[in-house]
Amino acid sequence: MKNLTNYLSSLLDRGEYKTARDCILKELESKEADQKPTSASLKEIELYGFLIDIGCSSLNPDDIKGGITFMIDKEEEIKNIITPSSYYYNLANAFHGLCKIFYSQKNGVHPISTSREYFQQPIDLYWLAYRNTDKNDTSLKYQIQINLANSLMLNHRIVEAIQILDNVLKERPNLPQAVISRADHLQTLSWATNPPVTIALFAQIFTAYKKGIETTALPLNIHQRCLTMMEEVKQKIISHSFSINDVEIEIKESQKEFENHSPYIKFCIENFLTLNEHSLYCSCIATSKDDIQIGISNAVFKSKLLPKLELLLNRIKSEYAFARWNYYQSFTKEAFDYDVIFSELFEGDVISSQSEALRASFRICYGILDKIALGICKLYRTEGGNIYFERFWEDKARKEILENQRNIHLNALSSIANDLNTKRGELKHFKNWRNKIEHNLLILQQKTKLNLDSYDILEDKDFIAVVDINDFKANTVQLLQLTRAAIFSYVYCVRLETITSEDPASTSAATIGLKQ
Repeated sequence: MKNLTNYLSSLLDRGEYKTARDCILKELESKEADQKPTSASLKEIELYGFLIDIGCSSLNPDDIKGGITFMIDKEEEIKNIITPSSYYYNLANAFHGLCKIFYSQKNGVHPISTSREYFQQPIDLYWLAYRNTDKNDTSLKYQIQINLANSLMLNHRIVEAIQILDNVLKERPNLPQAVISRADHLQTLSWATNPPVTIALFAQIFTAYKKGIETTALPLNIHQRCLTMMEEVKQKIISHSFSINDVEIEIKESQKEFENHSPYIKFCIENFLTLNEHSLYCSCIATSKDDIQIGISNAVFKSKLLPKLELLLNRIKSEYAFARWNYYQSFTKEAFDYDVIFSELFEGDVISSQSEALRASFRICYGILDKIALGICKLYRTEGGNIYFERFWEDKARKEILENQRNIHLNALSSIANDLNTKRGELKHFKNWRNKIEHNLLILQQKTKLNLDSYDILEDKDFIAVVDINDFKANTVQLLQLTRAAIFSYVYCVRLETITSEDPASTSAATIGLKQ
């Protein structure tokens, strides 16, 4: 099989897809002709993997669909041969390939239903792959994260994609695919969100492309594209009267300024918990405040709704800051003392000011998400009825209105909501935890300690949910990060709908400043 693998790899590298496909189909036919059991073999898995690669590279959906059918039909057998993580990763790559083919044939902004049907499944599968990855298999872990980030971008989830790549680059700062993908996604950020223009953004893009080229590990076509993109960014930098020779100095100065932040601000930046557009790509002194705003100084907005939606954003920012502070407090050894004595029930519930701060942080996020849903309903005039972020999209009348919109950031919000959907979402258990905190009981245990449950309290699953406190902490920061991404997408969605290209002198648009 080794010789065959090398042969097929060389054909793929040279773009000889038909020859490679014919070779694979011949091998698969010979396997079927053998009088052997029909169970999947490692050779068969590798051949279908190559077939999927051919389909992705040659934009042939039939190749990919053939691979998908094999993987789904033989799922249990395949998982006995390769790890579940590798299984989900390869299946995700196949669906991601179909997404790219769809985009190549149908450009533009698609309806929410199309995004959900075609672009959501790879995200779910990449998350499954990531959660099943052996902690020692770092190479696969990084590749899954890079591909997940690229899949999130197909759903216009720009903030999360950049965050994931930044996490990878913390550990592998020169990984070519991560560096180039980050540059590409920052490029998208520069035009898709109408952000305040800063040299720091273009400096980051230029440096990322440059670093990717210097790895000398890029395929020729990607290398050429990076050279072209780097030159375009260079001209933008020069057009803003900034010397290209000062780009690296700019980045080093930003790092120095990061070191001067307070421990709390550093914590927020390092954990991707800031509501500051500049902090999406930089950690300098300008990132110390949550100053995100729908209205920006370099654009004109004309909408009577804007002040209302900006007011809602004020409330969202305040609640998010409080949720974030509570999460930070949960790591503090002496947040504040409890003057309370509790009954000993041997159930192992961790009760302290820190654990209460953690619960509060988690709970507040759901209130914020519901307010984002309220803002979207107000923006598109679909108010009425109960509005819950993870399922307000499914109301029939509201769905018809939202389906007719063409706003990439609305699609991003819908995709985030799909992750949290209580029936099909990858994070559907979050709502159960939130409901248990709010209406029933959520027990946070130290699983490393012996919990006897002498009174059989924990057997009542409708009454109580039991979660390891360390798992709950990890999931709370994930929810905070997801909520942050939703806030950014809300801002960008409203900004895109209310910004105007009219002459400022001919409009009655008001300027909304920031409180000092």
